[in-house]
Amino acid sequence: MKLTPLIAAIIALVAPTAFAQARNFEGFSLGANLESARTTTNTVAIGSDSGNGFGLGLQAQYSIAYGNQFVLGLGATLSTGKRKAGTLGTADFTTKNATSLDLAPGYAISDSLLVYGKISSISLTAVGATTATGTEIGSESMSGFGYGLGVRSMIDKNIFIQAGYDSNRYSEKASTSLGTFSGSSSVFSLGAGYKF
Repeated sequence: MKLTPLIAAIIALVAPTAFAQARNFEGFSLGANLESARTTTNTVAIGSDSGNGFGLGLQAQYSIAYGNQFVLGLGATLSTGKRKAGTLGTADFTTKNATSLDLAPGYAISDSLLVYGKISSISLTAVGATTATGTEIGSESMSGFGYGLGVRSMIDKNIFIQAGYDSNRYSEKASTSLGTFSGSSSVFSLGAGYKF
């Protein structure tokens, strides 16, 4: 039974580092992401249309390690700039000021690689403008929920890169200027950040 001492030695070496895997992702972090969003606007009267937009997303998060490999993060994200959201009838729709509060459970695959899920409470401002002149018709605040998946890789003990996908749904809104409408978006992000 020469394998038994070898297996015991491997377990003894791996066990202390397993908890270190989750600890490597613990703490406060700030990040910036390049975002590509496909946003769809649905109206009761006309139908639906989509638009593609790009922008910068800023995020702050605090994560706590639980057990050997689990991490739980609580954070907030702000997407900057306007994003196209389709043309319906004589109105061009865009979105701006998109924010989210995120709960992000994660699993440390190694001491430098984390996969995570995300559940979010989201909000944004939907803006309608006339297609001919670009004059704003009206704007409405919208809220909803989202979920996502992502991966984060530590380059060293502080710097990380990450990639993610989020699917967002916004509740129906009745507006005198824009009609009754709802929205959804799919967001791909690629970014980097610093963990303190």
